[in-house]
Amino acid sequence: MRFKKYIPLLIYLLLILGCLLIVRLTGKLAEPGEPEETSSAWETVRPVPEEPSEPEDDLERETEAESGPPVPESEPECREARQEWQEEAEELPEEPYCPPTLMLASDLHYISQNTHDGGTAFREMVARDDGKISEYSDVLLDTLVEEAIAGKPSALVLTGDITLNGERENHRDLAEKLRRVTEAGVAVLVVPGNHDIKNGNAATYFEGAREPAQYLEDAEDFYEIYHEFGYDQAFSRDEASLSYFYALDDLHWMLMLDTCQYEDYNHVNGRLKPETMEWLESGLKQAQEQGIAVVPAGHHNLLSESRLYTTECTMENHLDIIRIFEEYRLPLYISGHLHAQRIKKHKREPGVSDGAYGIEEIVLPPYSIPPCQYGWLKWQTDGGMAFETRKADVEAYARRQKLKDEKLLQFGEYGQEYVKGILRNQVRTSFHAIPEDLKDEMADLYALLYYDYCAGNRMRRDEVNDSRACRLWDRLAPDSRYVKEMNQMMEDVRQAQHDWSR
Repeated sequence: MRFKKYIPLLIYLLLILGCLLIVRLTGKLAEPGEPEETSSAWETVRPVPEEPSEPEDDLERETEAESGPPVPESEPECREARQEWQEEAEELPEEPYCPPTLMLASDLHYISQNTHDGGTAFREMVARDDGKISEYSDVLLDTLVEEAIAGKPSALVLTGDITLNGERENHRDLAEKLRRVTEAGVAVLVVPGNHDIKNGNAATYFEGAREPAQYLEDAEDFYEIYHEFGYDQAFSRDEASLSYFYALDDLHWMLMLDTCQYEDYNHVNGRLKPETMEWLESGLKQAQEQGIAVVPAGHHNLLSESRLYTTECTMENHLDIIRIFEEYRLPLYISGHLHAQRIKKHKREPGVSDGAYGIEEIVLPPYSIPPCQYGWLKWQTDGGMAFETRKADVEAYARRQKLKDEKLLQFGEYGQEYVKGILRNQVRTSFHAIPEDLKDEMADLYALLYYDYCAGNRMRRDEVNDSRACRLWDRLAPDSRYVKEMNQMMEDVRQAQHDWSR
């Protein structure tokens, strides 16, 4: 009877012992190699692997990265999986080759806000000019810089007349802005134009007065400011000029040519020195042997491109340069200087078929004059090339910068009217005994044709001849030089000059 009172305690101890045995048994079943299932129907709890030990040195890290994670000898199925992984990695396609693209601009004629105050002297200079929208020169350049950064071409190529008249301060401020492009990973390639070195017209405009300004004296001054924009990266430089070869990639080179003459004084017209001709021919021979495509670019023109501007545009020794370029079958030469968008093929003699080979020239429009165009050149995967003009989107830039100037926010319309207004005023002052309302009508026609001429827009002679303004010119001023110029402009631009391919 005394024993019966200990029965509940004994049962309790047996229950505790049973629980301990169950826990021990469960632990053995959950040892590594046999994952323990949880009560969840969506996930399985797996053993957490031990942290891998750090490789002893850099060579061990590189070996592990190349061959994949180490696999124990006791796991042949894992070794087999690693071999399959390596074979699949070797079969992955390489990155497709992307040929270069170029963003091309000429005749920026940049004038910094640090060299004028927008006063009377500045406005008088602008009124006598050919339509450069110098008031917004900084905004135009900033727009070009942003579009280069956003477009990510292989290089931004500037073919001379990059400053208004070669003022040292304008050069320095321009270089500072171009540095933003290179810092964004886009190469910038520059060569000078006839405005950029030893230009006696360099000036500042403050407090109603035009004052002479310091300018670049020689090639060394130009190199000092722009050496990081093509020259430092060039694989070959001409000792006689500011010309150089630049490799866009293994298959494409740019030949950047200094076509200017500034040793004795600033010449408007251009030529290549004999030493430069020898240097570039040696480079072209090397490119031909290696199967490399070369595109030359310079400021002055290679071909006679205009009936309106017949002097000081084509290089003095252009026939010798054409001979060399065509000997090496170069497809294209890019220039500026003319202040008009042009595309033309060289024909050795009259009657040569349009399909026959001849080097072609693209003359870039002046970026400083509305519609503020630049070029975009792209190589195709089949070796062909395609070019188009693009307009700087000043309005979009102004909105992004939250600018309040309505002229910039409506720049497409304002820019066109600005250029036409400059030209109208210049034409009107040449008339005397003509009623004011008729002067306006006649000047409007000239301004419209000149704007389209520089922009490379197609002109329709029949529509112009049928206009009342044209009849006024024929009746009231038939011997005016403006009548001759309008006929020359219409003859030059029978087709739009905005696209090219080969």
